[in-house]
Amino acid sequence: MKHSFTLKSYKSKCLEGNLTVPADKSISIRALILASYCVGSCKIFNLLESDDVLNTLKVIKKLGVKIEKKKKYYLIHGNGGYYEEPQSELYFGNSGTGVRLLTGLLSSNNLNATLTGDSSLSSRPMLRIIKPLKKMNLILEHNNGFLPIKIKKNNNYTLPCNYKLTSGSAQVKSAILLASLGAAGKTTILEKIGSRDHTEIMLKYLGAKININSEKISLESPNFLKPKDIHIPGDFSSASFLIVAGLIIFQSKIIIKDVGLNYFRIGLIDVLIKMDAKIKITNKRKLNGEDVGDIEVLSSKLKGVNFTGKISPRMIDEYPIVFVAASFASGTSNFKGLGELKVKESNRLKVMYETLKSLGVKIKMGDNHIEIEGGKNYNCDAKIKTFDDHRIAMSSLVFGMASNGSVEIDDMSMINTSFPNFKETFEELGAKIKFI
Repeated sequence: MKHSFTLKSYKSKCLEGNLTVPADKSISIRALILASYCVGSCKIFNLLESDDVLNTLKVIKKLGVKIEKKKKYYLIHGNGGYYEEPQSELYFGNSGTGVRLLTGLLSSNNLNATLTGDSSLSSRPMLRIIKPLKKMNLILEHNNGFLPIKIKKNNNYTLPCNYKLTSGSAQVKSAILLASLGAAGKTTILEKIGSRDHTEIMLKYLGAKININSEKISLESPNFLKPKDIHIPGDFSSASFLIVAGLIIFQSKIIIKDVGLNYFRIGLIDVLIKMDAKIKITNKRKLNGEDVGDIEVLSSKLKGVNFTGKISPRMIDEYPIVFVAASFASGTSNFKGLGELKVKESNRLKVMYETLKSLGVKIKMGDNHIEIEGGKNYNCDAKIKTFDDHRIAMSSLVFGMASNGSVEIDDMSMINTSFPNFKETFEELGAKIKFI
């Protein structure tokens, strides 16, 4: 259900405080899926209770997996990969990660299932996972490359495969790996362009026969995953909004604790440091095989930068907020290789171009690149159309906090996709943000 109200942000004074961010959405979804496959019960601590994660949880319950919510954790009673055939459609809402990963896992489990989503998810391309899965003798019907996807029984005849990824896509890679759990033999994935590796890390943590080298991942099946406690770190993508806000709002000082620092997720930090951002990582450690630490942020005089598409797989979700950072930096910033932005919850390349232009930013857009001339004092008073995209919504609100005016978004409901309590978190630091 959509909220009858929305959010408006205003020029904010310094942001200051120590806090945590919501748990990592990508890891939360993977934890639910892989815990359900374990032979035995897993405890998941700090599971993100966002729309995408909860929709995935409901789907897993429909497959006959018992899930209990305890005071401090979720208890997942794994079925060793023996899922019940669902009696109704599996609805994922807006969870692209959930639907793509479970398409891979379920297609090799000899059952019939129909996977659907909301209007936004139904407009996102699915052929990128369907094509490699069909090479594994998996039977999938689809709507011209879009949802709904219908999985058909394949009589437990899933073939291992050798697959070369043509682009950096963690969801494609993960779909193949999860499908290969039901194959007999070795599946090998060649990955020239690295992408986030949460699936591989968690498979290894739970005892899968997986070998991870640079540019090559091999998984031997059958696999019997061993139940373990799983602790979900703070979501770096959520932290990114706080990081950029802290940098561009004068005299801010923020410490964000217990944030996931997976190498393939933190490209934003590399970009911001080249923009002369004052960012420091402390208390670095391992959690379930994942890098975790605290991020200290001080307000900074940012400068423009040039980046090619090589870094895109390491910060694909953070481009909307880095465009905001570039808008407040002195000089010109160029970002290339942005084609992947066109197939997210919205066409983020086009939407961010139109959004920032409407806010007074001098910005140019090419086929796959953005050029931003920053450093202005923005006196905007605008209402932004978010296109049901949580990152467009949050990036726009951060812009309003750093401007001399205000920014209102047309809908706030989709923010719960990844960052529940966004408003309360920013208010805790001193930001001026109100319900409208």
